Amino acid sequence: ATFSILGDWVKNIAKDKAEIIILVGADADTHTFEPTPQDIITLAKADIIFENGLGFEHWLTDIYKASGSQAVRIDISSAMELNYIDEKNVDPHVWQNVKNAIKAVEKICEELKKSDPENALFYESNAKQYILQLEQLDLWIVETISIVPIESRKIVTSHDSFGYFAKKYGLKIV
Repeated sequence: ATFSILGDWVKNIAKDKAEIIILVGADADTHTFEPTPQDIITLAKADIIFENGLGFEHWLTDIYKASGSQAVRIDISSAMELNYIDEKNVDPHVWQNVKNAIKAVEKICEELKKSDPENALFYESNAKQYILQLEQLDLWIVETISIVPIESRKIVTSHDSFGYFAKKYGLKIV
């Protein structure tokens, strides 16, 4: 998986049925990530690469080519409802809407089932359980935000990464 959030989704579905390597860990930033020679070796050995897409991993295509990898690349954003920053640029921070996270989990499950049909029921069961948790999270967010007066539902941020969250849950970015 290219980054920690995506890696977490894959881990929740695959559990011990796959060796999961995350290129950009929770303590790093995908936007400023500088691949190492070890990352290129990792890609060369991979069977599947789960990626966010939408230009989020701007460095991935170059290291994928350099590695000679034959891994199947899975763009998890392809099944999602997208937000646009302007007429030409898609906001790549799709996971900020829990409904998109659910779509990603469904896509990951389908791809794991294709890759490893012997464990298809295992992946389906794990995905269903995880989706239930995500649905509960979505409800919790809605309930929690409903407590905040409408005129106070604002997000102050220095990075334009909360567009999906704001749109889904009725917040204004300032």
